[in-house]
Amino acid sequence: MKKSFEIFSLILLVATLPCCNKQNRFQEISVSDIPEAKTEIIRMDKDIYQLNDCITRPAITGNYDMMTVDIPDNDSLCMLQQINQIRDRYKEQYSLYMYQLGALTGTQNINPATLFYLFLSHPAYGELFQDCEKEYENVSDLEENFTHAFSRAKALIPSFNIPKVCTFFSCFAEYIAADSSTIYVSLEYFLGEDYKNYQHVPGIYDYMIPNLKREKIVPDALYHWICSEYPLQKEGGNLLDNMIHYGKMLYTIESILPNIDKKLLIGYNQEQWDWCEENEKGMWNYLREYNQLFSTDSKTISDYLFPANNTKYFSDEEGHNAPSQAVLWIGWKIVSEYMEKESQLTINDLLMQDKDAQSILAIAKYRP
Repeated sequence: MKKSFEIFSLILLVATLPCCNKQNRFQEISVSDIPEAKTEIIRMDKDIYQLNDCITRPAITGNYDMMTVDIPDNDSLCMLQQINQIRDRYKEQYSLYMYQLGALTGTQNINPATLFYLFLSHPAYGELFQDCEKEYENVSDLEENFTHAFSRAKALIPSFNIPKVCTFFSCFAEYIAADSSTIYVSLEYFLGEDYKNYQHVPGIYDYMIPNLKREKIVPDALYHWICSEYPLQKEGGNLLDNMIHYGKMLYTIESILPNIDKKLLIGYNQEQWDWCEENEKGMWNYLREYNQLFSTDSKTISDYLFPANNTKYFSDEEGHNAPSQAVLWIGWKIVSEYMEKESQLTINDLLMQDKDAQSILAIAKYRP
């Protein structure tokens, strides 16, 4: 059920990599002969929000960590009845949701009515839920974009498993998650870079906020699903293995979403994009000269791969650091050049082949 939670921190911003200048040869592929992957988003969040109708008075007093709960009997009975309906309607989605909330609060065994009462009647979370419902009252645009994305994915990757999409609230416990059949999107992470409360949420840093917007839902959800479907196979791999693997993921998403602004896809602003292009050779020389490509040190690899304010290892002549995860940008460039040279390969081949990272690098003849 928690198939891909462990990669959340790596892909939270999916997107920290600039794109290649050359046209991806898969972007013009037709999907007309593939049945449309019609997507209707499962709106569990709406049913959860309707539990507000059961609340006749607030239950929370004092500090949130030291709350006392006094739920009126009628309110509790109303909530339990509606929660049972939600459980029966959503089944596995409900189970995952309750797991997340329990993990967040440390109260896995709490009565569901009490747990939902705590969140919905808490001033901060209550406002958050309300803001999500206002922003996402209509999701027809997202459904259309998911339909298009999944249809193209099926055309490019015949074995692609088309997932369901479910929206919910995780109270900032989860960004995007996936189990064996469903992508879960936590709406509070997509309220826009100007959302008034992001600056007050622990764990949300300034460098993240520009990407917490509606336009990121489809590319980030698709990226997360592809990563969960095609995980890195080489356990304990080196930095180059990771660069090439996630370069494959990004090349695949670029192929599936041909009309998306590449800066949106990767989460860079124009300045960050330009920095990588201008300093590509310097970054590559650093990786080679300091023997970083074949490092298996877990801290070194996480420093390069995980989202942060910047990539501390790379800087230009003025002392400005590279954007976060810049090595994945390089990995994307390598994979792009590899696929250009191996013109007979399909996206399905790229994802399924067992060719190692060094072989891909050699065939790509990457020379910044």
